[in-house]
Amino acid sequence: MAAGKHASSEITITIDLAGGSSPTAITNYILTLSAAELEALMQASTAYGDAFEEHLPTGMQRVSPFDMTGFFDDTATTGPHAVLGAPDATPQTATRTLTLVFGNSKTFSGECFVTKYGVLGKVGSLTEFTCHIQPTGTWAWT
Repeated sequence: MAAGKHASSEITITIDLAGGSSPTAITNYILTLSAAELEALMQASTAYGDAFEEHLPTGMQRVSPFDMTGFFDDTATTGPHAVLGAPDATPQTATRTLTLVFGNSKTFSGECFVTKYGVLGKVGSLTEFTCHIQPTGTWAWT
């Protein structure tokens, strides 16, 4: 592989159990993970007479929600059903730390809540799960 290029085998994914404790590696259960996106929020600043739309940074950023899919596993105590199966539903729920490590140990991590978990059965296929994770607060690349 060319220098600077990396494969899916180099990605690791860990997330805290419900309640914000015990980071658990779920890498081996995940088949798809949406993009790790850090976005600067902008405000429209187009004035009369401008020929093109203009924007200014607001000083705020956000991270897009993450969607994950993988094979359903209800036997392992550290599998996706045990770790992700109960959405974080109350205001008192502690955030979870999600840590994504890509090639050369480039890490994207921050706090989040699990907002949706589902199990999908398909004829002739293994049962899968889906999970929606809502980032909150500061995230950073390190």
